[in-house]
Amino acid sequence: MRRYFGTDNVTFIATTEDPHATGVTRPYNSFTEAARENARSRVYLGVHFQWDGDHGFLSGSALAEHVVATRLRPLGA
Repeated sequence: MRRYFGTDNVTFIATTEDPHATGVTRPYNSFTEAARENARSRVYLGVHFQWDGDHGFLSGSALAEHVVATRLRPLGA
């Protein structure tokens, strides 16, 4: 998303599909902020360790950079 929009500084509000959290929203000031909070939430949930989130963020970012650099093309190209 950072590469698509050309910046990480995009403010947005996210919602959830969780039926136990109807109406809950979270404001973010960047895509990185949202990604890091998502990784941390898995630790709080008890299903991952912090290093899982840290390395998941890093490997996901590296994969996204690779895809943008080598695979994504404008429509019609």
